[in-house]
Amino acid sequence: MNIFFIYFWKRPIPTMTENIKLMFSKMNDETRQEALECLMTEFHQESTKKIQKNWIIGGRIPEEHQPRIVQIFQNLLRVQILNTNEIKVNL
Repeated sequence: MNIFFIYFWKRPIPTMTENIKLMFSKMNDETRQEALECLMTEFHQESTKKIQKNWIIGGRIPEEHQPRIVQIFQNLLRVQILNTNEIKVNL
């Protein structure tokens, strides 16, 4: 019992950037493209490639944008799951 508690107590808490990367990795290709386009329009960036290269892969996401990016990614993942479940039901 004590070992179980110590394991979870000592486990490092992932940063918001790591959580964003994890959510991005769970997206399928269509959802990823939609996410990048959404971030480009939301934060007035020039290209999706720059966002993916610098923000997502590079981990240099501006701190003031991180909470909003988490919200966007959570919503897109919900939609992705609903679409996947809808496809399964229709088969």
